[in-house]
Amino acid sequence: MEKNNDKNNSSFDQDATKLETANDLSCGCDGDKVEIQKPKDNWYLPYMDKKTKGIEVEEKKSPVAVFYCAGASNVGQSTMLSSVKAANEVGYDKAALLCLASISAGLANITNAAKSAKGIVAVDGCPMSCSKKTLETAGFNLDEHIIVSKDLSISKNFDLNSPTDLETIKDAVVEKIDKVYDK
Repeated sequence: MEKNNDKNNSSFDQDATKLETANDLSCGCDGDKVEIQKPKDNWYLPYMDKKTKGIEVEEKKSPVAVFYCAGASNVGQSTMLSSVKAANEVGYDKAALLCLASISAGLANITNAAKSAKGIVAVDGCPMSCSKKTLETAGFNLDEHIIVSKDLSISKNFDLNSPTDLETIKDAVVEKIDKVYDK
């Protein structure tokens, strides 16, 4: 399959950052139609992978790198879910979700993506601050850091099905992304 080579020399059209909706899906309960929002295209990791491999790419402004702990508690798991929601909201032109374990493993594509990012936001569930400590140990300076249980006063427990306030956390992550991106 051949990629579209328009004047931007990219397979991403100008509407790639807009949310698409599907209005013809039924929820299955009473026949009402529901809108399903698709996340915005995540172009950043494939782009950085090509750059790391020395493949020529059209240069783009770097987004803010977002790392989250995804620990084994309600607040740890909420960092991952809320960071995904935040990136979908602001768009992958502003936020790139990067793998924290790849930093510890020294993987070049993620390390290079973090180095070339506009800035770094770390999201931790609790004061153990695993994402912050992992990034600092690897030599990165954080621009913003959130500790969900401390900064947002969400109690930590070990019920992974706990109804943690994902919207509150997502809003805090969006705020930090915007703050770094707009510097």
